[in-house]
Amino acid sequence: MSGPSVRWRTAGHQLQPDTDVLRFEVDDINRVIQRAAADSALGIYRPLLAQQGHPEDWEIFVLSCYAITEEWTPRRLAVDTGFVRYRLARASVLTSGGYELWPTEVYLDGVPDPRNSVHYDLVVALGPGLVPAGLTAGSPAERRAARAELRPMFEQVLALLGDPVELEPPAFPGETDTMNVQEGGAK
Repeated sequence: MSGPSVRWRTAGHQLQPDTDVLRFEVDDINRVIQRAAADSALGIYRPLLAQQGHPEDWEIFVLSCYAITEEWTPRRLAVDTGFVRYRLARASVLTSGGYELWPTEVYLDGVPDPRNSVHYDLVVALGPGLVPAGLTAGSPAERRAARAELRPMFEQVLALLGDPVELEPPAFPGETDTMNVQEGGAK
């Protein structure tokens, strides 16, 4: 299979209410909305939606997040990603806010992400007709209007995730959090 795919994760980290959940910061909310809509339009979540008993015509908007553990620190999760900032919230804050955290594994061209054991999809919205028609195929004005329509739902969940914080620099020159990079570590 080529391109991205997502699978339900049955092993790995088990989320607890006091687990800190990290979402890497993307400065442009329009990019966040476009990515979530593109993933929904590609249908990569259809198998998961079917597994959960949702109708075929439902769409989903998700944000990739990661559980913070002793092994998977924010800096280690960021290795080779280009991200320098993140947002952080307790799982209980997100679930109390009405959001689901789905344990998922992400694959690109059939290759698993090495951080899959702590990956979660934060479900921003789920239901029929989520992606406005103008978002992907409209004129520039229609695309702006579609993003403006979706912006409040994304801003609400980002607010729960807290303000962006900078990744801590290495403690000494040359230090990285690359433990087990080739054997399931950070990417």
